[in-house]
Amino acid sequence: MKDSDFEKVAAYIGLAQRAGAVLYGEDAIEDKFKTAKVVLVDNAASEKYTARIHKKFDILPVFELEGLRKALHKDAVNAVAVTNENLAKAIIDILR
Repeated sequence: MKDSDFEKVAAYIGLAQRAGAVLYGEDAIEDKFKTAKVVLVDNAASEKYTARIHKKFDILPVFELEGLRKALHKDAVNAVAVTNENLAKAIIDILR
C-alpha cells in the first residue's frame, strides 16, 4: 500500500472515530456484528488472531492494515470495525 493510501484510510478512520462509528476489538465487533461494514486488522497481530478474525467475520470485508494502531492512536487494539456505511465503502475502495 502506498503511503498516500494509508493516509487516506487513516483519515477515514479518524472521521469514523469522531462519528462514533468504530467498534474496537474482537468482542465489541462480535457483540454488534450486524452494524459492522468492514473489519480492519493490524498486521502486527498474531497469525492466530488474524486467522480467527477472518474466520469469525467471513461475510464481511476483512483487511489487514500495516499501521492500524498508529492510525487509531491506540496501541492495544488489534482489530476494529467501521459501522458507517459511507466511510466503510471509502475504505474498501482504497484497500481493494
